[in-house]
Amino acid sequence: MIEQFVFAALVLFGLETQAQKPKVWIYTDMTDNTLPGNNHMGTINDPDDISAMAGYLLMANMFDTKGIVVASTHRKEHKTTPHQGEWATRFWGEAYQKDVKNLNKVIGGFPEKVDFVQSCIKESAERYNPDYEYTSIANYATVKSLFDLAADEDGIINVLCWGSLTEPAILVNHCISTGRQDILNKLRFIAHWTNSPWHQGSPEHPEDVANCREDADACAYLKLVALNGYIKYYECGAIGQHGIVSGSPKGEEYYKQFAGSALGQKFIQGKFVQNAVDHSDSATYWVLLENWGVRLADLKNNGANPPEVEKANEEKFKNWSERIHKELLRRILVAAG
Repeated sequence: MIEQFVFAALVLFGLETQAQKPKVWIYTDMTDNTLPGNNHMGTINDPDDISAMAGYLLMANMFDTKGIVVASTHRKEHKTTPHQGEWATRFWGEAYQKDVKNLNKVIGGFPEKVDFVQSCIKESAERYNPDYEYTSIANYATVKSLFDLAADEDGIINVLCWGSLTEPAILVNHCISTGRQDILNKLRFIAHWTNSPWHQGSPEHPEDVANCREDADACAYLKLVALNGYIKYYECGAIGQHGIVSGSPKGEEYYKQFAGSALGQKFIQGKFVQNAVDHSDSATYWVLLENWGVRLADLKNNGANPPEVEKANEEKFKNWSERIHKELLRRILVAAG
């Protein structure tokens, strides 16, 4: 039965991978979850991004990954923590190498390796300054890396924002301050839960959510320039948490099946709460795949997130969540051989 399921899915994904893959750059606040901290999980940063990253790497043949920036966070503890780019390269590199051989043998299209770099704000915990023109980004290495990439690349780069919006705001400010609209025209910002009238936020204050509060000035700035047409900013709202995660299969017995591969183990061990895996940031990449419940076109591109739009997309992802998890499990079984 599994062989038939795998074969049918391979036909579908073999066709899909022939199409041009979306180019992706990820900003994540993910850090080593063995470093003790004071949040509700006893860690410095919420480990949900670890589960989301495991899912992304299992789907990596569907994307053209241009860069992954980790530790883009404002936790003061990170001033003295070990280099998080080196941690991520070890943490993910070893697991990915264990799984990629079989994934490429059966499915194909996976990069041989995926690189991670540490955020330029990891140690400073700097926030966006709304009164400053960032005419130079020489001191912001990971911001400049994305700028240089966009300058050299043809086509659109999808910037997935899984946490604070500090680095995207600095980049956009720099481009506007220096007249580089051509760079902004190549970027699409896709953000997880920086706005929601339903969850954490309210209809009166939809911006009152954790990822926006983390750097409120950066969040407000990007929303404003998106509304004025300088950038394309797609707000997912809480549809990852209250769609994909809420609609997922529940129970430890179900998720034991995911432990068969190295990436599968990291998927379930990242953040397991309320009887399921919390990989809510994954909404930002599932919308790029167009045929998994919610498409990018189902989101506004001007930073807005009307209540009726979020609620409709939440329901779509909830209805598709079981299929999303089946696909992740299929890939884990393939990786495990």
